[in-house]
Amino acid sequence: MMVALAPTLVLIGLLFAPGPAGAEESPPAPAEAATAGQMPIEITADGGIEWNRAAKTYVARGAAQARRGDLAVSADTLTAHYRDSPGGGSEIYQLEAAGHVRLASQSAVVTGERAVYDVAARKMTVTGEGLKLETPTDVLTAEDRLEYSDRTREAAAHGAVTVVRDGQRLEAEHVIATLAPGSAGALAVTKVEADGNVRIATPREFVRADRGTYDVEKQFAVLTGGVKVTQDQNQLNGEYAEVDLKSGVSRLLGAPPGGEGKVKGLVLPGAVPEPGG
Repeated sequence: MMVALAPTLVLIGLLFAPGPAGAEESPPAPAEAATAGQMPIEITADGGIEWNRAAKTYVARGAAQARRGDLAVSADTLTAHYRDSPGGGSEIYQLEAAGHVRLASQSAVVTGERAVYDVAARKMTVTGEGLKLETPTDVLTAEDRLEYSDRTREAAAHGAVTVVRDGQRLEAEHVIATLAPGSAGALAVTKVEADGNVRIATPREFVRADRGTYDVEKQFAVLTGGVKVTQDQNQLNGEYAEVDLKSGVSRLLGAPPGGEGKVKGLVLPGAVPEPGG
């Protein structure tokens, strides 16, 4: 049974209690679950909201938005799935978003075309065109899939991933980015774990490797596997590197500490000034 609702609906108690007998044509009333002490999810939509009791869904269309605390999910269409909870009443456990998806949490914004949000885990998986995570200081993009956890403040990105900040650019096939609030309280990327054809570019150097970790604040990277560090026309090759992008000092080894291997370097004539030159 589908029931058309007003364009604003408040769902309580993860978010509502069942209606009384014979009330199939009305959505659960907020007051009935207010004693549950749960933070409500408010759903709004310009095109109205449908309640399908048989499918246990609410479908909001037209500039739809679901908001809970400081978290907001908006899209052309939002579908909220609910189920019976063990203690009685019901709970919303999943939100599906389609078309111009946008998740805003504190100062982080995630965008894409389609998304599934796990309410309990507070985790959104976004797919489609225009996958992006933005903070006041960082821009992360991906081609295949972007997952963001509002609980752990971690983003996992897959497929031609880029992370950009202040003229520095990191690229890889897979990236896990950790966010944390800065001195002003705004979220920013503090750590990046990258895997698969990792590339780091700054105005002074270009670094390639199979995998690595990057401390964004310290601008310090630890890289392993086929490492190549290029500065101007000079290049150093090894299997392990510690690269301080702030000072421009790189330390390369033929293998990770404790291993054995050689480091190769290519210094082109004229790349380093002659004494007195």
